[in-house]
Amino acid sequence: MKILILTLFTLFNINSSTILHESISASFNVIKRGHLLMLEIDFDEENFIKFGESKSLQVSKEDFSKYLNKTTSWEIDGEKLIPQIVDIKSGEHYTKVICFLSEYKENIKSVTIKNEFLVNVKSHSNIVKLDINNTFKDFRLHKDRRKIKVNYN
Repeated sequence: MKILILTLFTLFNINSSTILHESISASFNVIKRGHLLMLEIDFDEENFIKFGESKSLQVSKEDFSKYLNKTTSWEIDGEKLIPQIVDIKSGEHYTKVICFLSEYKENIKSVTIKNEFLVNVKSHSNIVKLDINNTFKDFRLHKDRRKIKVNYN
């Protein structure tokens, strides 16, 4: 009986610690691809359908584009950029969206990003990764930190 109780207790602790440390996030990767600046977004499809104002049970270009433009803004060297969706790939639970941002400009001086994507999901974070000017930087944005400005000097 003691062994059974210890086994059940151990299983409960393993499962509860896994649940407590689960991370809910979306990643936004700004990267240079040839002569282009691209934005690759990975996110939980279920959260987007529940909280992202989706009209259907799948992520469509129209719904995603409206929501992305409503919840994020992208500015490089003072120029506002509007992501143009190139492709949407849905996997088992996650979706990847690939967007065109702009032609790549050498020696970018500043990047300003506002990101409120799915911040209404409890404990959600947005991880912004910038691979610009041969430098990699990443930032965590969430309900209490929704905007960053990065200077490259």
